[in-house]
Amino acid sequence: MTTTEGSRPDDYPYLTHPFRSMKTEYDVVVVGSGYGAAVAASRMARAGKSVAVLELGWERRPGSFPRSLFQCLREINISGISRWRLPDKPTRLFQLILGDGQHALVARALGGCSLINAGVFLEADQQTLHMSVWPSEIRNDNSALRPYYSRAAEMLQPSPYPEGHPRLLKLEAIQMQAEWLGKVVSFYRTPLTTFFRRERNHVGVMMQENQGSGNESTGLNDGSKNTVSTTYLTDAWNWGAEIFCGCEVRYIEQAPNQEGYVVYFVWHGSGMSSFGEDVKAQLFWVKANEFCFLGAGALGTTEILLRSKNFGLPISPMVGRNMSGNGDMLVFGYNGDSKVNGISGAASGPASRPGPTVTGVVDRRGVSSGDALAGYVIEDGCIPKSLSPLIQAMLVLQTFCFPASRSESGSVSRIWKMLKKLSAKTFKLGGAMQRTSTYLVMSHDSNELTLTLQDDRPILRGPGEGRSENFSNIRYALSYVISRAGGKIGSSLLRGTILKYILGRAQEEVTVHPLGGANMSSDGTGRGGVTDHLGQVYIGHGSAKHEGLVCCDASIVPTALGVNPMATITALAERSVDLISKRRQFSIDTRTPNGRLDASSQPTVSKRVGHGSQDTTKSNKPLSPIGWQFSEVLDGHIYMQPRDVGFDACETLGRGSSCTMRMFLTVEICRRIGESPYVVNGEVLTILDTFGLHYEGICTGTVACRGLSRGPMRVVDGKVRFFVQSKEQAESTTLTYSLQLLSLENIKYKLEGYKFIDSASAFSIRGMWEATTKVNVHITQDNGLKVGAGVLRISWPSFLRQMKTFRPTESFRVQLISALVIFLAYFTFQLAVVFLRPFAPARELRRSSHYQPTQKQGPSTTALLRTSDGVTVRLEEYEPLPSTDEVIKSQVTGPRPVLFIPGVTGKAAHSTFALPYLRCNMVEYFTARGCRCYVLTPRWGSDSTTSAQCTVYDCRLDIAAALQHILGQQRQKPYVVAHCQGSVALAMGLLDGTINRTHILGITANAVFMTQVLAYWNSLKAATPALIRLYEFISGTHYPICSPDGNKLIQKVLDILLRFYPVENRRDICTSAHCHRTTFAFGLCWNHNNLDANIHDNVGEFFADTYTKLLEHVTRMGTHGACLDNELRPLLTDRNLRNLQGIPILFMSGTVNEVFRPESTLRDYEMLRRRFGEHLYRRFLVEGYGHLDPVIGKNAADDVYWRVFEHVKWCFQGQGDTK
Repeated sequence: MTTTEGSRPDDYPYLTHPFRSMKTEYDVVVVGSGYGAAVAASRMARAGKSVAVLELGWERRPGSFPRSLFQCLREINISGISRWRLPDKPTRLFQLILGDGQHALVARALGGCSLINAGVFLEADQQTLHMSVWPSEIRNDNSALRPYYSRAAEMLQPSPYPEGHPRLLKLEAIQMQAEWLGKVVSFYRTPLTTFFRRERNHVGVMMQENQGSGNESTGLNDGSKNTVSTTYLTDAWNWGAEIFCGCEVRYIEQAPNQEGYVVYFVWHGSGMSSFGEDVKAQLFWVKANEFCFLGAGALGTTEILLRSKNFGLPISPMVGRNMSGNGDMLVFGYNGDSKVNGISGAASGPASRPGPTVTGVVDRRGVSSGDALAGYVIEDGCIPKSLSPLIQAMLVLQTFCFPASRSESGSVSRIWKMLKKLSAKTFKLGGAMQRTSTYLVMSHDSNELTLTLQDDRPILRGPGEGRSENFSNIRYALSYVISRAGGKIGSSLLRGTILKYILGRAQEEVTVHPLGGANMSSDGTGRGGVTDHLGQVYIGHGSAKHEGLVCCDASIVPTALGVNPMATITALAERSVDLISKRRQFSIDTRTPNGRLDASSQPTVSKRVGHGSQDTTKSNKPLSPIGWQFSEVLDGHIYMQPRDVGFDACETLGRGSSCTMRMFLTVEICRRIGESPYVVNGEVLTILDTFGLHYEGICTGTVACRGLSRGPMRVVDGKVRFFVQSKEQAESTTLTYSLQLLSLENIKYKLEGYKFIDSASAFSIRGMWEATTKVNVHITQDNGLKVGAGVLRISWPSFLRQMKTFRPTESFRVQLISALVIFLAYFTFQLAVVFLRPFAPARELRRSSHYQPTQKQGPSTTALLRTSDGVTVRLEEYEPLPSTDEVIKSQVTGPRPVLFIPGVTGKAAHSTFALPYLRCNMVEYFTARGCRCYVLTPRWGSDSTTSAQCTVYDCRLDIAAALQHILGQQRQKPYVVAHCQGSVALAMGLLDGTINRTHILGITANAVFMTQVLAYWNSLKAATPALIRLYEFISGTHYPICSPDGNKLIQKVLDILLRFYPVENRRDICTSAHCHRTTFAFGLCWNHNNLDANIHDNVGEFFADTYTKLLEHVTRMGTHGACLDNELRPLLTDRNLRNLQGIPILFMSGTVNEVFRPESTLRDYEMLRRRFGEHLYRRFLVEGYGHLDPVIGKNAADDVYWRVFEHVKWCFQGQGDTK
């Protein structure tokens, strides 16, 4: 919106800070943003303090205030006493609080009631200020407020309606009516905080010329009103104050160290209402180190103090008592003889405009000398155009349907007859309503209102002032002038049968100026009031005060003022802040001007102290908000003992000890700009990644856990990363939470949480629900000390509420819809990729140029051995490594030789025993413990001619050559660790005598040795050689794994078909073509849960290829169930078995082996024990492991290697007793 001069009406800075930028502590926390609160914020900021302003409502700027009845109704919230439990919308602009005997209408927005009041700046008269209810410091000093009224006027710049401006009919009408009331009545034009020409105000904001619309009571859109927002709050903002909206302060307590105060509040961020009362169960907090100023208005501040008292803060028992409605009365002179232009904005011509809402005042204060209670003022008013239909209907009902002389039952009988009158008289702006005068009365009431908390809701009670003698006298005077003007008196009294049955109340006034609740004490103790003359809160009954806890708004006014209270409230706040600063010996810079301030201005002063707030620029790649956010609640249990146990176990232990945790987060969705941080080892994870769709969330919220803190912990920095490939687990994507927490005790924690979404969720709705709603969390202190771990979950009701919390974070634009749709499509696609994993496209590795595997020890020498049949094989030697780890050093056995024999891997880049992708591979584990390691690459890893013609039986010669080489070099018998077909080849060499048993110190045989019992799917493939023949017919004898060659079309078709290769567990469904090819050739070689992403993504680096001749030999042995030579003759005979006598053997099998069943090693174990005795044979079942993962598993060093090494030591130490 722009004014007629072409300048925007809100050309001043945007004052609200993003909620996520709120720090955990400030020098000063100001609650509320009305006149008193704004004074405190401005002056404290100018004193160099760090200031936070917490306002319940939202920032409302000129141009955004409601214009129609529908818009007004959307901004009204009704609370308090009612026949029905009305939904509470505490952040709406207009708040109607229904009480018992008295109602109140207040505003909630940044700037408070200054946004919708008439802006009348009138000082309280001396008779009122000398009343006994005031503290002596004010009561006995005529000049106590004079300089502070001047300060307030300097900032707010009040001025009357100019004489030279267009004449106003309603101003002339009330002036004439003032003369009818007699010469003792004073009439003058009211000073208004309104600009009647375009100029900059005292703060530096350009103000527009008032357009005379009269819309002040619903919010002035022309930019001419000098509200708190354009004065004190803008000044505070420019001096570094940080202003946060949507913050409903609930209560205050002293800080744990008794220095300062902790302010607890609810944040009503977008969508939070979906969680209902739950948002009040886990509160945010901010600490005020020096001062906490309460300026939430008479009702708001009193409610906060009452609740704080209930929660243990010692306060005077007078809190909530002796409140006042300021004697407010709203009266209408309906349908007079003369036109007064009494409807706001009803005409466009200057001569027909109503002018400001209030322009003149009939001042009857001081008429009765010494009797302040008899004084009152009458001001002209203006009916908001948007509300005029409702007001006219009310007036017609009052003047025609419910005359005072008739009984209530008689009025009811006439309702139907009066509907025709309503239709004829209502909604005609040019008729009766334009001849209706509005009168605003401020007087003195009985000061008997009380505010209490009932079921944690504020309840306002008091005498029905509309029935008092004082009010009757005022109504009598108004009746006289209204009848003389030809009108009929009507009022805002909620009276009459219809309204009684709608609202459950009758004959009760509505005040727009509630006062008191934290009244200044008249005797300097908590027995005479709640606060001292500066607004400082008393501790209980005595004279001791809560230092730094100051009320600075209408709540401290101890009596009705009989006039608009804005000037007095502002002056009292100026006085309090000024005197407190002098007592504390710090100065306030009130002289330095701000200069020109407009919508593009930045604060002149920036104060960033205390614990840091979130900053989207901290990461290497910037985040760009997409304009949407959502909220979620997670509940669960954690275990507080720093044991090294799993998340599920911690959840069970935490549930047993009732150690609960609740996480309440609001997540602002952002896109990460630039190169994706989700590329792991240079690999692009999904199709969407190629379009740069990478999302993160910026978190704000709280985490509650009694085991960590007595109150909720603030999330001071939080991130959620969506769909990051887990480095810890293959084929798993994660939603990662990383939260920096701060407790009330000033202890810092770091919470890391993970939602693991893997192949276990494929084709499983239940599994997908479990994965997306379960968060594994672990908590550490800032120094890295582990504190606890557990599991949090999103319940079904919470999930439904979460879906309702998606809200835009900025003004609506069409682009916001597309941004949300793209994000939801991204989210859905990522889940669909997992849910429909076999149909997902195979991943192709795209490595960055700088990627290098983890640096590991390389072989010290590589020997090329010539076998007895003339084949050359490779043997790598690894020297023992010195270790600085004391535990490892204690395990060193000396430079004993250990030979490692891998399974069939083809001409791979790395041996499975020396993978550079493992945290600690088996060779590294043994060399660190003093062993000299030898890694053999059998002939299936030689040139293509040799490997194409070899069998497992042939490879026994390679092992024999390696043993001869080691014996000749070391003069010691080596220990042999063999896997799969390497183990089978070793068994064959021993059985047929090719390998002398005296050349071997001991053996670890992984997965299989002599007896071969194929797992289910392998047994089906091996049942007939037809599958191998079919492959040879289509693609030849070479079966590539890492780099398909030959007929690439056939290989691509094979890759598509292998996506649907059956596995026993959904967790093993993956998208790696290399993994699929390995599984097709040999069977599923691992439990995917035991591989991290680095291992699984590099399967092609340690499985290269194989040939059908070798595969056929393997399948024939599997079908037979034992070792066969090249002529398929059994080698496992009683005679051959004697060749194994005296060799200690450790048989090892994974319990979920899907290549060879664990029964394979069990049969050999039982056979040898019964044949040669039990003392040389051991068997180790590795729980949860498969075929190859006991060698290459991410945790194999902890779970498996130790057992092998213990057997090695036992053998080196002379085959003593083993455990």
